[in-house]
Amino acid sequence: METELAKLLDELGLRMRLLKATQEAVSEGGDLSERDILILELLNSRGQMTVSEVIAAYPQVSESTISTDITKLWRNKLVSKTTNPDNQRITLVGMTQKGKDTLDDIRKSRYQRLATLVLAMDFTPDEAQVMRRLTSRAISFFDEFLGLKKKEPILVESAAIRV
Repeated sequence: METELAKLLDELGLRMRLLKATQEAVSEGGDLSERDILILELLNSRGQMTVSEVIAAYPQVSESTISTDITKLWRNKLVSKTTNPDNQRITLVGMTQKGKDTLDDIRKSRYQRLATLVLAMDFTPDEAQVMRRLTSRAISFFDEFLGLKKKEPILVESAAIRV
């Protein structure tokens, strides 16, 4: 049963990625990697950060990879890089208005995809309640699995989707 469910979820995931690819073909945020988007989400939720703080938020990724991602975002004018006036060895990274607008567009597209998914599932009120419980359980699992603390802000400020 678990294998069958995994296959069905994989099939659903494929369709969601196809929908995402279709949306990205008509948007400006389409050339950003998922990690680029996560960096934007991080900066949006926490505000201006040092490069070292951004790197520390992704311990599984090499420092040079994160630095390269930040430089790409800077070249695309999605983030700003400034020198800390108190310590010129420290570079501060912050969101630009273009970065905020791009992230907003990405979130709107994500919300539209998830709203389409919820619509496609056509939940009864009882099924919607079960789905909320199961989704909350999965979020708790991943919070623990990824080592996210309850007090620290979640990297993704997602729009609430009501089912």
